Amino acid sequence: MTEPAPPAPAAPEPAGDAALDEGLAAFAARDVEAAHVAFGRAYRRDSRAPRPMSWYGVTLVLVERNSNLGVALCDQAVRASGPDPELLLNVARVHLALNQRDRSIRAIARGLELWPRDARLLAAREALGSRSAPVLPFLSRKNPLNRTLGKLRHRWRRRHAPVYELSPIALGAPPETPEAP
Repeated sequence: MTEPAPPAPAAPEPAGDAALDEGLAAFAARDVEAAHVAFGRAYRRDSRAPRPMSWYGVTLVLVERNSNLGVALCDQAVRASGPDPELLLNVARVHLALNQRDRSIRAIARGLELWPRDARLLAAREALGSRSAPVLPFLSRKNPLNRTLGKLRHRWRRRHAPVYELSPIALGAPPETPEAP
């Protein structure tokens, strides 16, 4: 009687992917230092892969304050793979960490031109905000009536809109909805 053949062993997951997944989980849990270590391992295993390169660049800026290399890695990842929503969001995170809000907004706008329905990019745009058009467009922005109505509109929106945390770590994450009692 012949014995059944043992099951074929599953193909091992590449170590770089495991480290990247570990880093993404740590980043989502807001443990930036652990994410930095994991992204560093993933980047060293495959220094040409755009995702680990981009994520390692983000954590370089957040943890080590190495802005030159962090920005260069994020930009190089976008050039290597072409525009990707995740990579453009990482570019926005890096620029936000460096207090370059305009560049962050431009990276998100570039992503939204290509992927107008991407939830992460939309959440990031909402979190960063943008200057609204004057309430009464036929009057100048500096007109006292427009200024007063604009302040009222801002207060109303703040009360009725979801609250976003503006940090490089939370950028692109949908707002947490309060739990119903």
